[in-house]
Amino acid sequence: MLQPTEAPGQLFVIVIDETYGGDEDTWEFESERYRRDLERAFGTTFQEANVGPGADIPAFLTDLINARVPLWSAALVVFFAGKSIKDSFEAWIEMARAVRSFFDRPVILARHGAAVLAIEAALAEMNGIPKTIRLVRYRAGHLAEDTSLLDANLGNGIEDSPPTLNLGYVVHLFEMEVDGVLLRVSVDGRRATVARVS
Repeated sequence: MLQPTEAPGQLFVIVIDETYGGDEDTWEFESERYRRDLERAFGTTFQEANVGPGADIPAFLTDLINARVPLWSAALVVFFAGKSIKDSFEAWIEMARAVRSFFDRPVILARHGAAVLAIEAALAEMNGIPKTIRLVRYRAGHLAEDTSLLDANLGNGIEDSPPTLNLGYVVHLFEMEVDGVLLRVSVDGRRATVARVS
């Protein structure tokens, strides 16, 4: 199966197929019914995906960005270009609300959804809306990396989105400058953790 990779201007939310691992004879039928139930529940289309390299983790993927919310796409592009965000925080809050609406299901986020949670965590850490936020570094780490957030290797820049197939084992690592304060944020599934560097 060809796996889409989140591109600039997209915001993937991936829901793990909860029917996987049941009766092999009925799994395909149950899986398709689960996908249709997701589409009815969330009012959007889902496509099949696999987020488990080497071991299948079947899932369903949707892109939250469409023509109705072009500001979301622009906000993500500016953020991942490493430029300062000085406004449009309302768009980030709206994106967080949209992403969180899926959290009653087992969810995995690609880079842009993780960024939404990272910014939400940064706003909470700073006790409100800052004057500016700028992404300094981003890297997709592996869940097996056993190091503190402050000691984590974030590389030298802003990496591209990891392949969808790898997302089942990814922890997203962000370093952001928020009103002159350097923060590191890790996003693992729906959980964001913040550490102050300075």
